[in-house]
Amino acid sequence: MRSLAPRGGAAALSSLLLILSTAGVAAAQTSAATPAAPAKPAKPAAPGAPPASAPAAAPAPTAQQLAAGKTLFAKVVDALGGSAKARTVKDVQTRGQVTAKTPDGEMTMEIQTAMVFPDKLSQQLDAPFGRMAMVATPTTAFVIGPNGSSDLPPQMRDELLKQVQRVPLWLAQKTDDPKLTVAAMGTDKVGDVDASVLDVHYGNMSVRWAIDPKTYRILRSYHTALGPSGNMVKISSDYSDYRSESGFPVAHHLEVTTDGQRDQTLTLEECKINAGVDEKVFVKPPQPTPGPTVPPAEPQAPGT
Repeated sequence: MRSLAPRGGAAALSSLLLILSTAGVAAAQTSAATPAAPAKPAKPAAPGAPPASAPAAAPAPTAQQLAAGKTLFAKVVDALGGSAKARTVKDVQTRGQVTAKTPDGEMTMEIQTAMVFPDKLSQQLDAPFGRMAMVATPTTAFVIGPNGSSDLPPQMRDELLKQVQRVPLWLAQKTDDPKLTVAAMGTDKVGDVDASVLDVHYGNMSVRWAIDPKTYRILRSYHTALGPSGNMVKISSDYSDYRSESGFPVAHHLEVTTDGQRDQTLTLEECKINAGVDEKVFVKPPQPTPGPTVPPAEPQAPGT
């Protein structure tokens, strides 16, 4: 009989959780996150060729782009209910079904996410081969599986917490924060819509939104993220099926493309805003106490 465990076991499932979170599935509430289309792989350098220079930094936005960006961002915030209403949001919890490509092929699993603004994330994934949970807070990040818990490196913790910062409802609370900068960057085609493009930066977090110019809802987002293997990946997320949850528009369908490959689909079945999150979900459980070591049996003498 074929084992239900994925190739790589718990490690593979841990990687899947990390992929889902860095892809923005954790931030699916009220649209999530992502900059620019995936780049083509670089051609290998010829033997003896000098190393390629670092890519040029993107030019700073013009005063006109910043002014237009501020206007566009204000309309997005208004479509969410306004900054004052957004500031009432303290936590968001969701439950849904995620279909993702795994080493064993496409698999559908239940996923539950809890966020406490500005910097706590908990995610649980129920798969045929077991349950995994992942937690990130300002002081720790870890994965919990059938065999106990294991810590995540600080750079992965920081990457996961950026997903909390990419949630539009949280960014809508920061309209007057000097760390927030927004710039209008033209248009981008999303389906049949000529979407307005907005670059959003908060501290060292960045995301690009493609916005419906009629409803000011986010249709697509782009961001780069640190992947489970330590490499940077380019992610785009498409949002649809907006419904009202506690008076806020929430996308209930999310399709994610990683480095040009469509690899995840999320359908929300439940979304709770300000329902309160038990702080215990962010606490690392103690490691099980090892049992007593049984001494090896004494060898018997021949003939006994």
